[in-house]
Amino acid sequence: MRNICAHHGRLWNVGLGVYPAIPKPSTIEWLSDAEVLTAVPDRRKRLYPVLASLQSVLGAVSPRSSWAQRLSDLLDKHPDVPLRGMGIPADWRDDTFWASRLTPTTNGR
Repeated sequence: MRNICAHHGRLWNVGLGVYPAIPKPSTIEWLSDAEVLTAVPDRRKRLYPVLASLQSVLGAVSPRSSWAQRLSDLLDKHPDVPLRGMGIPADWRDDTFWASRLTPTTNGR
């Protein structure tokens, strides 16, 4: 992922050759419904598990980070970006993993 970004490559709909492993220990914060990653073919090879992994690490090293909120705001700012191409489920904000880090708003989320 770093190389794609560093070389101004297309990240939003690219399949990643190396992707994060789904954590097994319950001490690691992770998606409430981890099966969402396997529900759609190749979702594990898209950007979404990387975003979840980044948030998981941030939750451990910087619990007060606003990164998840900034990600949500960025996606709201660009509604034409196809979430499906990134492997992001339409209802991703409803997972408690994300919802607990997002500020409730009045825009229907």
